[in-house]
Amino acid sequence: MERDLLLEAIKKNELIEYLEGKENYKLDMGHWVNANAPTDWTRIIPKGLYRVYRENPELKLNDILEDALLEMMNREPFDIYVALSVIYFQLIREQRGDAPFNINREIILENLRKTLLENEKKMKNYFEWEGKDNEDGIWSEVVRIDSLCKNKWNLSILY
Repeated sequence: MERDLLLEAIKKNELIEYLEGKENYKLDMGHWVNANAPTDWTRIIPKGLYRVYRENPELKLNDILEDALLEMMNREPFDIYVALSVIYFQLIREQRGDAPFNINREIILENLRKTLLENEKKMKNYFEWEGKDNEDGIWSEVVRIDSLCKNKWNLSILY
């Protein structure tokens, strides 16, 4: 299912919609997934992105993903939040050795850092998804992920 949805998204140039779980790309959450996520990244990334990457290397899905993430960083707080979440999930999978490709950290993380700092105020005023119960909105999720990255990999996404 995830594979077929992704192939449809690629064909229609809708990878961002796939990553964000919009319209017919929305997947129900598995019981292990945080209900504050717009779609189930634990399914769409390994069973969609990674599977299609392995089956169709000629698509260069890693490049398509990086382009989508960079585009998402130039959009609204929701898009930035999803890009951050997908990047964090990807970093975890790379570290565990079960990602079939690595993202270009230099480009992706540099752009993410710049985007987050430029949009801090907007993200502090965005109270949906992970930000709905936090005084600092979705920014609290940014800080949480930054702290996890520092502890796991001595890597800051903010500084």
